Amino acid sequence: MRLPAFWWLLALPVVIQGAFFVRLCVVRLRGNALQPLSGRMVLLLAASGLAGLAYGVVQSDPLFVVGQACLLIVYYRMRTPGAAPRGESASPPRAEERE
Repeated sequence: MRLPAFWWLLALPVVIQGAFFVRLCVVRLRGNALQPLSGRMVLLLAASGLAGLAYGVVQSDPLFVVGQACLLIVYYRMRTPGAAPRGESASPPRAEERE
């Protein structure tokens, strides 16, 4: 069995995204709340997403490209902690609204 032509582009997303997934599972199994990611970890996840996106483009794999693009969107949303879903305000309610 031969490795794909650009296997090194695939190795980065597999290792980094796999480590992120394992961290997420371990924290959830322990019942702890997730802590925000550090800037370096978000940068590393974004780099792995871009490497995966490049691999999908080089290999002409539209499914891989779409999957990595969705992950990059998720990483971006994780990076902006105050982002509220559409139609909801990210700010706390005012005093007159609470009464």
